[in-house]
Amino acid sequence: MGQLSSIVRVALPIRHWSLFDYRCEPVIEIGTRVLVPFGRRKMVGIVIEHAEYSDLPLDRLRYIDTALDSIPALSASLVETLKWIARYYQQPIGDVISTALPKAVRRGRPLQPKFGVVYRLTEAGLEADTESLSRAPVQKAVFEVLKNVSEPLGPQAFEHAGRSWKGALKALETRGYVKTEPRFIEPELHEQQLIDDLMPQQAQARATILQSLDKHQCFLIQGVTGSGKTEVYLHVISKVLEAGGQALMLVPEIGLSPQLEQRVQHALGVAVTSYHSGLTDKQRHKSWWLALSGAAKVVIGTRSAVFLPFRNLKVIVLDEEHDTSFKQQERVRYHARSVALHRAAQEKFPIIFGTATPSLETVHAARAGRAQTLLLPERATRAPMPTVNLIDLGRDYSRDGLTVRLLDEIRNRIMAGEQSLIFINRRGFAPVVVCLTCQWTAICPNCDSRLIYHHSDNRLHCHLCMQRSALISQCPQCLSDQVQLLGVGTQRVEEVLQRAIPGARVMRIDRDTTQSYSEFERKLKRIQDGDVDILVGTQMLSKGHHFPNVTLVGILNVDQGFYSMDFRAMEHLVQQVLQVAGRAGRAEKPGEVYIQTMHPDSAYFDCIRQHDYLSFADLELMQRRKAVQPPFSRYVLLRSNSLKPGQEIEYLRQARSIARSIVQKQGNSQVRVFDIVQSPIQKISNRFRAQLLLGSVAYTPLKQFLDAWIPQLEKIPKKGKLRWNLDVDPVDFS
Repeated sequence: MGQLSSIVRVALPIRHWSLFDYRCEPVIEIGTRVLVPFGRRKMVGIVIEHAEYSDLPLDRLRYIDTALDSIPALSASLVETLKWIARYYQQPIGDVISTALPKAVRRGRPLQPKFGVVYRLTEAGLEADTESLSRAPVQKAVFEVLKNVSEPLGPQAFEHAGRSWKGALKALETRGYVKTEPRFIEPELHEQQLIDDLMPQQAQARATILQSLDKHQCFLIQGVTGSGKTEVYLHVISKVLEAGGQALMLVPEIGLSPQLEQRVQHALGVAVTSYHSGLTDKQRHKSWWLALSGAAKVVIGTRSAVFLPFRNLKVIVLDEEHDTSFKQQERVRYHARSVALHRAAQEKFPIIFGTATPSLETVHAARAGRAQTLLLPERATRAPMPTVNLIDLGRDYSRDGLTVRLLDEIRNRIMAGEQSLIFINRRGFAPVVVCLTCQWTAICPNCDSRLIYHHSDNRLHCHLCMQRSALISQCPQCLSDQVQLLGVGTQRVEEVLQRAIPGARVMRIDRDTTQSYSEFERKLKRIQDGDVDILVGTQMLSKGHHFPNVTLVGILNVDQGFYSMDFRAMEHLVQQVLQVAGRAGRAEKPGEVYIQTMHPDSAYFDCIRQHDYLSFADLELMQRRKAVQPPFSRYVLLRSNSLKPGQEIEYLRQARSIARSIVQKQGNSQVRVFDIVQSPIQKISNRFRAQLLLGSVAYTPLKQFLDAWIPQLEKIPKKGKLRWNLDVDPVDFS
């Protein structure tokens, strides 16, 4: 064992569970990027720990080549959060660090990206006499522009001064009168315009949170749709900004950003920085740096924004906290809600969860005292909640997915100059292509999934591997021409509405019609401007959006949750229905919701009709407790997939054998090892899939088991191109 005071442990961007020891002089700060020798190459890593000892002899420890930056890329507290992610989610620390950094930073490029520039006068320039430049008219004109303002100016401010304004600025810079600075972020837009007339419950929620701005506390704002949760967020963030802090707002999807960004900018008077997958690598790098430099006061982002290296973060808001989009489903399978909660505790500031339909994990945590619930039971506009009506599909005739009753109600809204929203969480025209003679069904050759007919290009689509093929008119099995399109998707609903209500202005919003951020913004504006009578859409429309003229919401294909094998299916169904229902009647016009279902007598619909989510939570938590399912236990899912069928099962058999041996050796009776099963979607992109579920009532014995199991999983021989991954607290079992 070697001893040295200047040993650092470095995380490298490779799939490895350990840190690597290096020598350095002098000691480098935690969170700093370093260039290190690794084998025959050089790699960029992050200093994670200081150490006095190494398990390797000193003469085998190599020196760090150089520290790449004068400041850490990650704060010591953020590094601790990333180490926690690696431990809790059982992920290689190198993968976790890579996930937290933008591509340019991972590759060793400067922390500060290239920005545009702004110009301002130096102290010498402020004292200089304008007349001293009378022999250089363009310099004088440029100088006068700067002299008349207190803020730095961008290049566009000097274009009227003459064609040679760039040279004039260079000359003034040489004289020492002008200096250039990077344009980090736009200056304040205007004075704050917060709404002061809050409802009593909003004011109480604001006051309660403001009492805890200097310490860690978790708050759950559970408010019905339209109850003004965002106004409470804004008041809290305003106080944070006054004290010189920064704020992070996490939203589940990019589509929620446009309206929210405008609203935050208008209310707080500061420019908002965004961070999400819709940005280019360069744009993400700039947003990352703005957070690190402190120039970004408010950042709105999706789940990956939880890793941003803020200089002075003082509050996190997690809007629509129940949404499963906060769970990363690839590579490092973290949940942004848990990471945000841990980060807030680590850095000692409050975190706010907001939703009308909290996850049952959060409801359970609040009842256990780990979060303080603040209820907003009324809409901020004082508008009543929409009336919920059930349409019994066992009695009411449905043609192509729409009942006569629902069509009549839509016509009435159009005659009244109001808008309707029809929600169906299924893209395409028809989800089933079947032969009526022999029951052959069109299946993707690469996936265990039905092909879905899309009318827009007259082709069959696989929504898993994205392969497309021509529509089949003759059955390949029995050669019959009785091939039919069954079921309903957004495209068919759009077509039915246009045929049933001639002249109606129908807009469809799903991933097929709305593929870009800017396109989504344009469509939202058309809705707000009243250019649309009927909106047809998927879950992109189900939350966060304010459509004041929508007075009717129709919900189709709601029954799929009743038949799912996922134990969270009913939770997701009720959340989705209540969120969509909340789009109706948000302004002065009352709203109505029509739900088409084969199960109108279900107790779950009683909760929905009464907008009583907590009663549903009581029902479902009681069932979960009996079944020892989350949140009354912890699950871990080991998935494997292979190109050759059977290899994925064989890998899991060995993994299960090792698991049972470890449980027996540890005397760990709390850990349950379930049976190996084929994944619900058995094949995707020609890879065969299976999974092994493990559970434990308590986390500590599960963690003890995983610490012993994971190293053994790495050692199991992997035939062919077999892959495996571990998912702690899974939300998707498909």
